[in-house]
Amino acid sequence: MTTRCARLMCIAALCAGAATAAMAASPTDTGLSARIDDLFADIAGASTPGAAVIVARNGKVLHSQGYGLANIEHDVPNTPRTKFRLGSITKSFTAAATLVLHERRLLDIEDPVGKHLPDVRDADLMTIRHLLTHTSGLSESEEEPSLFAPGQRISYSNYGYSLLGRIMERVHGKSYEDCIDDLIFGPLSMVDSGYDHHTPILKRRASGYALGATGEYVNAEYTDMSGPYAAGGLYSTVADMRLWDEALYGGTLLRPETLALAFTRVKLDGGREGGYGMGWMLGEYRGLREVAHGGDITGFNGFIARFPDERFSVVVLSNVGMHPPSPLPSAGDLAHRITQIYLGESMQPEEAFVETDVPADVLAGYVGVYELIAPEVVVNVAGDTFTVVQEDGRLYSVTKMGKAALRAASPTEFRQDGMPLTLTFTVDGDGRASEILISAGGLREFGAIRRD
Repeated sequence: MTTRCARLMCIAALCAGAATAAMAASPTDTGLSARIDDLFADIAGASTPGAAVIVARNGKVLHSQGYGLANIEHDVPNTPRTKFRLGSITKSFTAAATLVLHERRLLDIEDPVGKHLPDVRDADLMTIRHLLTHTSGLSESEEEPSLFAPGQRISYSNYGYSLLGRIMERVHGKSYEDCIDDLIFGPLSMVDSGYDHHTPILKRRASGYALGATGEYVNAEYTDMSGPYAAGGLYSTVADMRLWDEALYGGTLLRPETLALAFTRVKLDGGREGGYGMGWMLGEYRGLREVAHGGDITGFNGFIARFPDERFSVVVLSNVGMHPPSPLPSAGDLAHRITQIYLGESMQPEEAFVETDVPADVLAGYVGVYELIAPEVVVNVAGDTFTVVQEDGRLYSVTKMGKAALRAASPTEFRQDGMPLTLTFTVDGDGRASEILISAGGLREFGAIRRD
């Protein structure tokens, strides 16, 4: 047995934990692991941050490895037990803990939010279910007005998940941090996971990095982790995330019928479906059903991609920030590349988008200036207007972010180049659009009302 294979087997044993015995990798598994190593070839031996990766199928760890450095200044390598900030992956834990309390009848997901938090504006109009599925209509702070009536649309809201943390504290009688320890980390023996505080000494904690103006990595800016709270305040390791993944197959933490709630796409007004369940992003990746979540927080990004029908999962946690983009691909991109290595033969080919021909006079009815009705975080980036222009037989959107082509999927539905945006025009009897429904990846919908 080579030294490298022995090292991989030892790492896999650590990641599997006490509940799952590590199994020796087959030659095929070893070859696939080498292909994962190739994804990180550009940072091998370099003084750069990187990531940790774990791959599992049918209860067996297939690959577990760290790449790059957890701390550049001290040359500390990333390993499967390096602790990374999870960012919004935290929401999956917040949702699961809320569902545990639902099963214990300490709350009901159909409870009005006002039953537990009477001080929240419009709290009696929304339920805990609305918070879990991002359909409450809340924006990103108490000060911002609601964007729509609960259940009408979906709009990803960190503030909504922070309210779930407050509700949890009320009904469980402990801090959010202790609730998560009691309800999830403790029962699953996730000993290397917790709430990220700046001051305590935390062994094997990764430092966060960002790409600097000169193209070199710099220390990420300080973030007060009390802010992300129940929407983004946790840390973990890929080894612990493996325990979490296995528990989600039912019986260990939540009953199968409760897990089904979390893994069902939310229904919106008019029979539409959002791209979220309860704490999970739901969809398909090249024909395979995917249950996933990403995280993006100062100096870190991460992704867990689960393919339940294949009982296959990948977790990538990285200590490289996404803003600005770095030479290392995002954790989500890496997770999907790794999935292709193992499940590529089961996947459908990537479909090329086929554009629909729309007559020029129909397109002309969509041209105009629209007022963007969106969360402040969106308006700050895109501006408060969304302008549609027509040039050379094509529509273009114009915002503070720039100009982008709109490609027709139907006479009223368009895809925007460069971003996962779908625009659906509401057309009056005279053929003139009065409103646009803008969907961002099925996770955030906002309107744009004609202003001209």
